[in-house]
Amino acid sequence: MTSAIKVALRTRALLAAAALVIPLPALAEQVSEPVPGIDEDQTLSEQLDENKGVIEPPPVGDAGIHAPAPDPLPGTTPVIPPPGTPGGDPSVVPK
Repeated sequence: MTSAIKVALRTRALLAAAALVIPLPALAEQVSEPVPGIDEDQTLSEQLDENKGVIEPPPVGDAGIHAPAPDPLPGTTPVIPPPGTPGGDPSVVPK
């Protein structure tokens, strides 16, 4: 056997041994923080039925500061008529 094959076999053996040493339930037992807005006394299906299938995120920020963007000059968008039409530049000849 070549040395590259021996190294590959040893690497596979080490990875297999490492997988057997780490118990899978230990990886899955990490406790996360409770999710806001989720009622743990009800199933997810019951919660979706109450809200007609919509899960809304918890409120964040200050809703009172929402304001539409101002229109700096309302009603002042210039209309430029195309050449060859009434009000357009008569010196331009369309091709």
